[in-house]
Amino acid sequence: MLIIFCLLTLDRFVQFQPIMKKFFYFFILYFIFSISLSYAKKEITDTISIRNFKSGLLLDDLWKYNIGDDRSRATINFDDKEWKRINDESRESDSLINNYKGIAWFRASYFIDSTINLVPLALKMRTNGACDVFIDGRMARSLGVVGKTDKEQLDGFSLRSTIIPIPSTSSGRHYLAIRASSYNTLSGKIGLIDIKSGPSIADFNSEIISMQKALDDENDISTRTIPIFFCGVFIVLSIFHLILFIYYRKNRSNLYYGLFTFFIFIISFSIYRTISGTDLQTTKTIFTLGFWSLILIPLFFIGILYDVFYKRLLLFFWILSGLLVISFISFYFLENRPLVAISLALFLISGFIETIRVFIRAWLKKREGSRIFIFGIFFPVIGLIGIQITSWILRRSGLAELADKLSDHSGEFFAYSLLMSVSISMTIYLARDFARMNRKLYEQINEIKQLFKLTTDQENERKKILENQKEDLEKMVVLRTEEVVLQKAEIEIKNRDILDNLLYARRIQDAILPEIHLIYENLPKSFIIYMPKDIVSGDFYSFAQKEKKIILAAADCTGHGVTGAFMSMIGSSVLNQIINEKGITQPSLILNNLNTGIAEALKQRENDITDGMDIALCAFDMEKMQLEFAGANRPLWIFRNGEFIEIKPDKLAIGGFRILKDASFTNHQMQLQIGDTIYLFTDGFADQFGGPLGKKLLSKRFREILLSIQNLSMLEQEKKLVDVFSEWKGSVTQVDDVLVIGIRV
Repeated sequence: MLIIFCLLTLDRFVQFQPIMKKFFYFFILYFIFSISLSYAKKEITDTISIRNFKSGLLLDDLWKYNIGDDRSRATINFDDKEWKRINDESRESDSLINNYKGIAWFRASYFIDSTINLVPLALKMRTNGACDVFIDGRMARSLGVVGKTDKEQLDGFSLRSTIIPIPSTSSGRHYLAIRASSYNTLSGKIGLIDIKSGPSIADFNSEIISMQKALDDENDISTRTIPIFFCGVFIVLSIFHLILFIYYRKNRSNLYYGLFTFFIFIISFSIYRTISGTDLQTTKTIFTLGFWSLILIPLFFIGILYDVFYKRLLLFFWILSGLLVISFISFYFLENRPLVAISLALFLISGFIETIRVFIRAWLKKREGSRIFIFGIFFPVIGLIGIQITSWILRRSGLAELADKLSDHSGEFFAYSLLMSVSISMTIYLARDFARMNRKLYEQINEIKQLFKLTTDQENERKKILENQKEDLEKMVVLRTEEVVLQKAEIEIKNRDILDNLLYARRIQDAILPEIHLIYENLPKSFIIYMPKDIVSGDFYSFAQKEKKIILAAADCTGHGVTGAFMSMIGSSVLNQIINEKGITQPSLILNNLNTGIAEALKQRENDITDGMDIALCAFDMEKMQLEFAGANRPLWIFRNGEFIEIKPDKLAIGGFRILKDASFTNHQMQLQIGDTIYLFTDGFADQFGGPLGKKLLSKRFREILLSIQNLSMLEQEKKLVDVFSEWKGSVTQVDDVLVIGIRV
């Protein structure tokens, strides 16, 4: 005003020309307008600008607050004179706002000059809690959900500011009211950060800006574009390489690289979600996932190096994994901070040292791909050095502004190139490996084509040779056919003669065997199953009566068929001499004499004939109800009232290699009881292959079969055993002669 007064006084005393007066008054009006406009701008700036204090209260001196909840506090005419003002002195010392848990109201006013009442304005808000914003008594926006309890509140957390259009820009005074609540819902564990207290009830900031600037800030998506870009790149790389691993699991580097890029995707997504998110709980969860993903990235990077340079995971990989597990358990379950710090420090330091060691070893050993990875790792450093050199050259050339811009973006270049260097290196390595594999495959296909062509030429040549020899071969075939027909006729004649001889030998063998009706007359409750593998048999049974004793034996000679039949005839003849001519009835003495008789009959002491036999021999005294038994590799089984009794044989064979030793067999005696069932048998039944799996029947299963049929008569037992053997054998060829003798007392 003083300046205007001076100018008007100057006009009064100085006589200006008319044209000069016009300019003079125009200058006065312009000066007044400028002063008014600057005053209006100063009014907005001074009243609404929010400063950021160390206490975390983002409030201006004009804000007043009051604890409690009352909806009438949002109205224009509400009297807030008694409210407490937030000033510089109370920001640090006001513990009520910092520690209060509940709902409070904040009010402030601002003035719009008539010169700018048509300029669109906006309120720029950002909060870490929950609040409702009122402008001139009207609800403008809710950030989160204000609640009367911590369960009802939903924090409106966001790193980005919320733009709230101001509905009225008419000149005059306007009022802002904020209804805010806080219950320290930010407390908890985020990654390895343990937050003990959450935001205060006034943890918000605000400012009034022009709508144009607000729209410009809102349209600036650079802070969100970069995380979204990296999210898209790394999730595509992760899915692609994991699919490659699923279809080709030998190349495990695809698995480790897929997990490596997946964790980078989680980190990028957590950054994007933290920037653009509005839900605090979801942001905390995603941020925690991003934190642990950041910790896991070095582990899978080392896994990639191991697979590329060693083709396997070394023990050190599992040691690093153990350190991470210890860190996780120590923090979330044991809450042992020193142990967390030690394990993470060991993980990072040892992982870094191991990475350098692997690179140095790969470089010295000239491992495939080592140069690619080393160049990719050091590319950010090389690029940063290049930027600094370029900036220095530009400054020396007088282009300081361009050099400053280049230097300002050097940090971004280093961060982005470091993030992409491993992925680019791995992509180049896998692409080169894939190209090399395709090249080898192409060479192998060419070799196969050449071999196929060579084989085809040889086959054509062979066909020509065969066509030339076809007529000669046909003549030779006719001659050979005639010879085969003659040979076949001769073989049939010889086979018929052999068969006739074998049938005659069978009749002789049957004649030597004791008459079976004599056995049934003396042992009415008995049966004999005798099934030779061939026409003649190597198994035979013997029966004799001497001195009120009934002597019964089951023998298995070496071999079967003709060789076994000869041995059975010799054994049967020697047994008859020992029992009937020498009158020996004790089983052990019978076997001792049988061993000597076989050796003498075959002259085994003078030649290398090793044939012999296994035999089970028992003598029954039915008046005294006594049983004597001696066995050469063949046992005696007795079933008594559901109980199984086995009399084991001597591990000696009759004849064979035992002739060089003094063979002496053990004589076993046993008192019989009415109802006892006694079995003598060779190994043919148990050694038969068959069943659903084509395996041996075995002695254990044979014993279980005998135990299951003890309630049957001996005749029924005979039929049952024959049926079981036939069913078990099925279409399988019989492998040995079968002899089973059963007697019931």
